[in-house]
Amino acid sequence: MTLQLTQVSRPNQSNAAPVVSPRHPRGGVRRDTAMLMFDKAVGLIRQVTDEGPLWLVRFNPATECSEFIESERLEQESYRDSLYREIDWRLGLDRKRDYLLSSVPRLHLEISPCGRVHPPHTFHPAANNYGRLELYAAEVYREATLDAIAADPLNCWTRPVEIYAGVDGVGRALRLDQFQWIEQSEPFAKSV
Repeated sequence: MTLQLTQVSRPNQSNAAPVVSPRHPRGGVRRDTAMLMFDKAVGLIRQVTDEGPLWLVRFNPATECSEFIESERLEQESYRDSLYREIDWRLGLDRKRDYLLSSVPRLHLEISPCGRVHPPHTFHPAANNYGRLELYAAEVYREATLDAIAADPLNCWTRPVEIYAGVDGVGRALRLDQFQWIEQSEPFAKSV
């Protein structure tokens, strides 16, 4: 692949040096300035009941919305490690005794600036700004842990049908961006 350089002059600036703009060989301006807008892991924390699975969302008083626990990945940190850190901190849990986090993501999403979900590698991150989400399932397996989660009024166990309606188990709205990617990617069975 060869790179063509094209001179672009600025209007009303006769003394200014021309701006050199890289051009893609097939036409159009090359956009190497694309950037990763966010790189997050999301915890889909599940409790299995006789009525079906319940998923944990947490109310955020600052945004007045409920949301799944998510963590921004730090430099040199795996998605899983960032999620362990966030779940332990936000819920006051111990990863070694209170829950089990999946070893691989349940779903990988790439999201364009307009909020659309794209399957991996179906658009060109080198030419478009985008965000990346890795969704991990977590299973709570101790009764004492379930009691501790239930004792916090910010936590809410929610059925999939409520999540797809855009609300948590008590009727509070889900955070809009999370609701949008849930609606587009359907990470939960809708039947329950």
